[in-house]
Amino acid sequence: MLGDGNQTKMTTVLVTGASRGIGLEFVRQYARSGYSVIATCRTPEKANQLTGLLKGAVNILVEPLDVASDKSIQALNQVLNERAVTIDLLISNAGILINERFLDWKRDSFRETLDTNAVGSAMLVQSLNPFLSQSAKVVQLSSRLGSLDWGGKGMSDGDSYAISKVALNMLTVRLASIYEGSKRIAVSISPGWVATEMGGPGATLAVEDSVSKMIPTIEALTVSDSGRFIDGKGDSLPW
Repeated sequence: MLGDGNQTKMTTVLVTGASRGIGLEFVRQYARSGYSVIATCRTPEKANQLTGLLKGAVNILVEPLDVASDKSIQALNQVLNERAVTIDLLISNAGILINERFLDWKRDSFRETLDTNAVGSAMLVQSLNPFLSQSAKVVQLSSRLGSLDWGGKGMSDGDSYAISKVALNMLTVRLASIYEGSKRIAVSISPGWVATEMGGPGATLAVEDSVSKMIPTIEALTVSDSGRFIDGKGDSLPW
């Protein structure tokens, strides 16, 4: 079991937003490849697809986590500390999309989006710092909508989401600066327009294909990549 000290050490991956979509697929593929996976989501008791992966698996640990809650982050830290976990890879995937057009923006929903997609990710990586390995990789799941150059062209009702991803990308840049001189790596990666509940009916990239493309890209990351904004194949995207 994870952190019991009685097995050969495996690379440990922590995935946020793992109840469905991209996060769930990361858990599935990493666990299938033999990684030790900590899968987190807000309500594991309702995450039937995620808990279904536990059948016959000894390398998956499911824990509750709401990245917008300091109390929830602290509870996760306690579990990690008790299990003496060292995280080699953080997949910061938790995020929400609230569809509101410019004239319909509301402060509460705007704040909720920023708190989950950007502030939550920042507070989580800060809190997990003691658990990150010396050569840990911090991978922020971003979006082309977070590119100032692209500017959200073609999107009419996801402005708060786009703005939150710009902030998330700046978090990556700041982490890369903080990690400079160490072996730790921080990157933002855009998974593409993926056919998930958030991606909507027009999305053309299957979840499995998106994740299977990103995993080798993440594996190949070196210190020289830290601070980059990339797509699933590892090609640079404009900030």
